[in-house]
Amino acid sequence: MRVLINGLPLFSERLAKDLKSQDPTSTFLFLDTYNSKWAQLKFILLLPFADLVISLNGVTDNSGSLNTVLKLKKKLVLQWMGTDALLAMDRFENGTIKRDYIDYASNFVDSSWLKDEVESVGVKTEFLYFKSTEVVPAISKYNGLSAISYIAQNRQEFYGIKRVVSLANQFPEIPFYIFGMDQAEIDIPSNVILKGWVPVHQFQAALKESPIFLRLTDHDGFPVSVIEALGFGAEVLMSLPSELTYLATTEEEAIQAMHQAIEKIKRRDFTPNFDTIETVKVNYNRKQLMKIYLLKLKSILENN
Repeated sequence: MRVLINGLPLFSERLAKDLKSQDPTSTFLFLDTYNSKWAQLKFILLLPFADLVISLNGVTDNSGSLNTVLKLKKKLVLQWMGTDALLAMDRFENGTIKRDYIDYASNFVDSSWLKDEVESVGVKTEFLYFKSTEVVPAISKYNGLSAISYIAQNRQEFYGIKRVVSLANQFPEIPFYIFGMDQAEIDIPSNVILKGWVPVHQFQAALKESPIFLRLTDHDGFPVSVIEALGFGAEVLMSLPSELTYLATTEEEAIQAMHQAIEKIKRRDFTPNFDTIETVKVNYNRKQLMKIYLLKLKSILENN
C-alpha cells in the first residue's frame, strides 16, 4: 500500500510515522503541500503511483493537490479537524462551500461534536481515531493543587485565556500555569503564571505533575494534550463534551467543574486518577488504533 499524507504537519508527520510502525511493508509519506512548493511538485509526481491519499483536513475550498487526486481517481480520505468544521459550516451558510472533495472522499471524525457539525453540511462521516499516546508511569502523588493549560500566543481568546483567568480569580489559592504564551493580552491575577513556549517533553513533564488540566477553547477536535493529560491521571476540564472530562463551556460550568475536580483529587489523597489512566491505555493505545486505521484504509482500497 502506497499512501500520501498532507494537511497539518504536526499530526500528519505523526500519523505517517505511526502507520509505518505497524505496517513497515507499506509506504506512508507526508508531504507539506500547504507550505512547500517542492512538496506540491513531489505530490503531483508521486500521485500516479499512490494507492490512496489522506488529508488531515476537511477541505471545502479549492485545493490544487486534491484536484489532481480527483482527476486521477485516487482514493481519498479526509480526516476532519476542529477548524475545518467551522469553515465548512460558514461556507455552507453563505453558499461558498466547495463540495467536490467532501462528496468524493471517505470522511472521518474523532469526536461527537465534529460528527454533528460536519453532518450538518450534508457529509456522511464515521468515527476513526488517530490521536494516541503512550501511557507512561504516573506520578505517585501530587505535591498539591495546580492547574495547567496551553494557550497559543497569537490566538489567546480562541484558546480560552478569558475562561482560564476567570477560573484563576475564583480560585486564588491555586496556581494556574499557562504554556504557549509569554505575554497576556488581558490583565491576569498573580496566581496565573506564564511559562511561554517550551519543548514538547517539558510540557508533558508539567502535565504529569499537575492534577488539573484545562482545555477551554472556543472550538476543538479531541486534542492530543487532553489524551495525554488523562493518560497521566489528571482531571480535565474541557469546553466541549466528553465522557472522560468535565464540561466547562460556561463560566458557571467551569467553576462547578473545578470544585468537583478538586473534591475528587482530595478524596484520592492527591493521587492520580488510575481509572482514567487504564481507560486511556485501552482506548488510545497507539498500536491498537493504528491497526484499526490500517484496516479501514485497506477496506477503502478494496471497495471499488
